[in-house]
Amino acid sequence: MSLYKKLQKFSEKENIISGVGSADSFTELKEYLKNREVPFVSYGIEERTEPALTMTNVKSIVSIGMSYNTIYTKIRDNSIRGNISAGAVGTDYHILIKDKLEKLRTEILPEYEVKIFSDTGPLSDRDVALRCGLGSRSKNGGILNKKIGGMFFIGYMLTNVEYSLWQAEKAETVNCGECEKCIKACPNSAINNGICDYNKCISYLTQKKGALTFEEYNKIGRQIYGCDVCQRACPYNSSYTVIESEYAYPDIKKLLKMSNKEFKKVYGNTAAGWRGKKTLQRNALAVLGNMKCIEALPLISEFINNENEELKSAAIYAINKIKES
Repeated sequence: MSLYKKLQKFSEKENIISGVGSADSFTELKEYLKNREVPFVSYGIEERTEPALTMTNVKSIVSIGMSYNTIYTKIRDNSIRGNISAGAVGTDYHILIKDKLEKLRTEILPEYEVKIFSDTGPLSDRDVALRCGLGSRSKNGGILNKKIGGMFFIGYMLTNVEYSLWQAEKAETVNCGECEKCIKACPNSAINNGICDYNKCISYLTQKKGALTFEEYNKIGRQIYGCDVCQRACPYNSSYTVIESEYAYPDIKKLLKMSNKEFKKVYGNTAAGWRGKKTLQRNALAVLGNMKCIEALPLISEFINNENEELKSAAIYAINKIKES
């Protein structure tokens, strides 16, 4: 059995998708990256496009994808709740993906050298996934897979396995065609020609550090962290799992009153917790304003003189927004 067949057998068992690509330079990305600032990435252009700079003897790349296409049912109570993206509910995907890759290494490549990454490596996860055949570029800038759609986490490993040894098969690709549902669904018109303008993207704004502008607070709507709007609009994401979870719709009053210890317990092991308590509380205050929660004014007022500029600015925004109604 070829290494590729073993990989596919492993993927079926672990309920993931996978593919293999060469470790050649991503030359086509260099010009693009020169003219585009990429948020949350500290690596230089050469590191982002030359796999050999990360692993000198790299010969091939293995990429995997794990679906997070889940609909979380809302909690029915009298609490004021915001929204958290499906991909940020539960155990942090960085942990889940790395666990899968470590298991893959142990079962399939025990005698080879590998380096494992999940959203933190120098190479672009999406461009690696494209090269490895996990899918095609979708109009929202993501990767679209015929089997599981576009809502999946990506991880990859650099290996010293000769690419020819994999005997990799070409994956079946999909095409958005004339569909523009994701583009039309975005409330901030952030998607254009397959590129997402992160300055308008709700997901980015909820993760951006520091005080936001009033316009930016308004743009996040009811999102405390992340956003799934464009993905939910995609026809390829119409098959999903339904799970009840209170963590997808945080009780805002509880979040605003959380101690550091409580926050770490609830969010410490999730993707939503990586930006810290203050950023999520900042977003929560803005959400109260966007929801026009008059009954929350006393709670919001507690943050008006907060020494933290993020919280103070969000509180001022929320009060002004509520007074408009």
